Amino acid sequence: MKKLLKALIILSSFSILTRALGFLFRIFLSRLIGAEGLGVYQVAFSVFMVLETLISSGLPLIVSKKTSESIYKKDKKSEFGTVSSAIIVGIVTSLLICIVVFLFKSIFALLFTDERCIIILLILLPTLVFSSVYAILRGNLWGHKNYFLVSVTEFIEQVVRIIFTILFLAVMSFSLEKVFLASFSYVISCIFSSVIVFVLYKKNGGRFSSPKKYFKQTLKESTPITLVRVISSLLMPLISVIIPLQLVNLGYTNDQAMTIFGVAMGMTFPLLYIPSTLVGSLSVTLIPELSSAVFAQKFGEIKSKINFAVKFAMFTSFIFIPLFFSLGTPIGIFFYDNADAGFYLTHSCFLILPICLSSVTVSCLNALNLEVKSFVNYIFGAILLLICILLLTRYIGVFSLVLGLTLCLGGASILNIFVLNKKFQTNFFNLKYLLFCVLSMLPVILITKWVYGIVGLFIPLFFSLMLSCLAGVIFFLILAVVFNLISLSFIRQKYISKKIDLL
Repeated sequence: MKKLLKALIILSSFSILTRALGFLFRIFLSRLIGAEGLGVYQVAFSVFMVLETLISSGLPLIVSKKTSESIYKKDKKSEFGTVSSAIIVGIVTSLLICIVVFLFKSIFALLFTDERCIIILLILLPTLVFSSVYAILRGNLWGHKNYFLVSVTEFIEQVVRIIFTILFLAVMSFSLEKVFLASFSYVISCIFSSVIVFVLYKKNGGRFSSPKKYFKQTLKESTPITLVRVISSLLMPLISVIIPLQLVNLGYTNDQAMTIFGVAMGMTFPLLYIPSTLVGSLSVTLIPELSSAVFAQKFGEIKSKINFAVKFAMFTSFIFIPLFFSLGTPIGIFFYDNADAGFYLTHSCFLILPICLSSVTVSCLNALNLEVKSFVNYIFGAILLLICILLLTRYIGVFSLVLGLTLCLGGASILNIFVLNKKFQTNFFNLKYLLFCVLSMLPVILITKWVYGIVGLFIPLFFSLMLSCLAGVIFFLILAVVFNLISLSFIRQKYISKKIDLL
């Protein structure tokens, strides 16, 4: 558990920095190109992500698992063969995708209501080849538990993207639309990061060997994971089409519909996914950690880590939910100068819990070779999401997406936990723990609102938000100790016996 916590700290630290940079960049981008431009970019990018998911989801996860297994068995040939087979599959698939999109771009253009979207998609396409290599080699580093190198690479990619966006805007903004320049910066950052991770792979002793024996195994095990990610990514462009069209049918203009969708997806949802920075870091470490434990048949360790992961997801969620519920509007105004973004944040903050639970439970199933179960559970949730979008948008607008995602991710998470419970004959869903987290929300909300109401009268918005959020978090941690959500024993042991006992 100590190694898991150490990896979590490393990944979380860099992930927070990377997400913070990305978040600030999105704010910069939203103010630069406006809510409508951000909506156009988001629609095109969501389609691109479906294509990228085909080559950067299942393959790196399988490479990570097989690398962990090869290290345990001391079988370098198997490790390098798996990496080589995955890279060939990734490059061939990405090239085929590029050819298909270029040949049938007129058909793909029918997906969009704005002609700029297809141009953005074509600009982004070459990224697929580099992303496939990047994702697979990163999976190998991940399997070696080189979390520091993985994190540094992602951080550098974000920095490069920001630098080139600023450079392009300074030099070329007179000749191209700003939304196109943002797309070019993404391409360059991906190329840069793929070169870096290739150098790291070779420096780490990585080689390439005959992939013949490993193609079938790689494809068989990566396909269920890829299907889950593809369907998940496919839902976003589908939603990006359905919701604006339904809003137009309700009487909004196309520009108004794009603005509403841009605010919800481009401004509010990035805020909702902030807690997943921490939980996502844990999910990244779970794959190689649990895989190693499976090969060593350390079932007690497996149960302990899954239990920790589920509790950590709950705990992290309920740090943020009261803060966003209490301060949604001022947060939206501070970051985006947009009260609507804050309004959506307040009324959709409960989505954070299923987002976090889904992240850790899917990683647990994938690490335990239960990818097919994860796929089936997600299909069930995706059906609920589509039903909500199709039937409820006319009544509750963009909130149909919030409700749909809650049912989708929440339903899939419950089914995932049920599978884990059945496999290990135990209960990983601690209802008492969840109840204590829920009960702590009301006093935290009241404290946060009260502090903001007082300090907001005298000091600027930034410091008002900082102080009120700090007060809310401190009060939540106090309640967490009182309700025994966290134990103070890990603090004593850290300084007395140098052991960690968290959650």
